[in-house]
Amino acid sequence: MSTVEILGTAQDAGVPHLGCRCGNCEAAREAPGRTRYASAIRLEDGGRYLFDATPDVRFQLADVPDGAFLTHAHLGHLTGLLYFGRESVDADELPVYATPGLGDVIRENEPLYSLVEDGNVDLRSIDEDSAVPLTETSVTPFRVDHRETLPTGTLAYRIDGPNRSLLYVSDVDSLTERAESLIRDVDVALVDGTFWSRDEIDRVDDVPHPTVRSSMDALADADTEVLFTHLNHTNPLLDPGSDARERLESAGFRVADRGDSIDL
Repeated sequence: MSTVEILGTAQDAGVPHLGCRCGNCEAAREAPGRTRYASAIRLEDGGRYLFDATPDVRFQLADVPDGAFLTHAHLGHLTGLLYFGRESVDADELPVYATPGLGDVIRENEPLYSLVEDGNVDLRSIDEDSAVPLTETSVTPFRVDHRETLPTGTLAYRIDGPNRSLLYVSDVDSLTERAESLIRDVDVALVDGTFWSRDEIDRVDDVPHPTVRSSMDALADADTEVLFTHLNHTNPLLDPGSDARERLESAGFRVADRGDSIDL
């Protein structure tokens, strides 16, 4: 059977967040069990495939995977590729699936360029609806709207297993009609839960994400099992005893946790 394991559930910079002394970050410094790595998953299907190469990859994996699927070019989703280079594990032609634009960024910019030149990664272009067949599953990318500092495009991934389907949509600007449709069309969805509400930080318009509260309203009647991931260090859902967590779970949703395993 194919399974998806959750490797991380935090926004790009993790929890605790550098330079922050909020309750969530201080709790994570005092109790390692409250630490959260950047959002990532691993698919086991004859081989092991990583989704999002995070700065925490050395804690999330013990060995080089059989392939990696990248969503976009932000800190928490790309920089972990460097750990497959010569200064670390010195991988041998690791298949890395990315949009053509993201592939260009990797080929043309140091230090990522050296991964290609040294043969550590084998870049493979994918784009909208170009399914990648694996042993028992197929992985299909879908473009989603997301703030970009580089014009690479951002992908969500649908994984179709023998019995169930899963959508990994960890980073979006808003829960558009199309994004909602993708979520409703699968059995399980790991959904961007960066902020619980818009008043968590004073620059929320600069880093747009759908709030968990608005997503709960939009998906209240969905048959999909929804787990929220990519939580910012300010998000009250990080506290298992918070009122926000109680409201979320009472409404039939869950917070994704590292180590969770989902059979497909």
